[in-house]
Amino acid sequence: MSTNSTNISASNAQETFSNPSLEACTQAIPLAVNWHFWPWCNYGCKFCFARFEDIPRADRLPKEIAVTVPQMLADAGADKITFVGGEPTLCPYLEDLLLASKKAGLTTCIVSNATGLTEEFLNRCEHLIDWVGLSIDASNDNLHVEIGRGLRSDLVRASSHHLVEAKAAWERCTSRGIRMKLNTVVCRANLHDDMSDLVLELRPERWKIFEVLPVKGQNDGDVEPLLLEEGEFQTWVNRHAHVAAKGIQFVPESNDLMRGSYAMMDALGRFYSNVDGGHSYGPSILDVGVLEAWGQNRFLEDRFHDRGGVYEWNAKNGQLPMAILEQVIR
Repeated sequence: MSTNSTNISASNAQETFSNPSLEACTQAIPLAVNWHFWPWCNYGCKFCFARFEDIPRADRLPKEIAVTVPQMLADAGADKITFVGGEPTLCPYLEDLLLASKKAGLTTCIVSNATGLTEEFLNRCEHLIDWVGLSIDASNDNLHVEIGRGLRSDLVRASSHHLVEAKAAWERCTSRGIRMKLNTVVCRANLHDDMSDLVLELRPERWKIFEVLPVKGQNDGDVEPLLLEEGEFQTWVNRHAHVAAKGIQFVPESNDLMRGSYAMMDALGRFYSNVDGGHSYGPSILDVGVLEAWGQNRFLEDRFHDRGGVYEWNAKNGQLPMAILEQVIR
């Protein structure tokens, strides 16, 4: 069965998964999997390394197949699933994927630019979301314009309202008891910015700080002016490390720590690696099963642990009301 088309039936997916035996491959997948299931985004971040322009935009798993993936990952040993884009909240069936994940017993996380974290969305899905990773890269929106962190329709007018929108979404999430991670990419544009006051105002449970990462075939031609010189990332980290004394988990990740240390899966259900500086894709889990697919992926487990890939993420929503668990995914 080929996954290079959206014309995949649910019955075929179930049949394909039932063939590969979990005993056929002894290499367990990591506890945490990042699923880049939705490649579309409404933002224009210049450093984005998950554009997936090497995959035809029509190529993704249809809803009836996608909702089977969380259980497949859980059966293979995963404990947490992070929905990444693009922008995950643009997907019209994200709620179904979250429900499928909770039914599979997984801790759930969404990495978002905040635009889709509306009252309406959260009222429907708050019981299905354990964590939100919200991206903010600067203490002001002038820098966000320079970075491209804003709606494309705003950026063409050299404008961004990201910080206002993100802070409002943060409040909506925390008021519902959703655990929060703050994601920040350090680059040339925000190198001299001080985000300390903003971070202490938001008080995320975890603050993940990433060094801007060049990835061949993803952000070529856009990221180069934003790259850092040796030592500059560490200087930025040192300037902000004091927030750890305020009870915030401070998690900086250099390029060396990031490359090869994430279990990443694309919109077609293929694990992929960036160890060599670009995206290297393996077979789809729908074709060969999860463990066989994972066994063909390059993953640096030491780096996964060195960057704090396993932490206390216990799901606040681990026990859902039976009425919710019995919902039929439509």
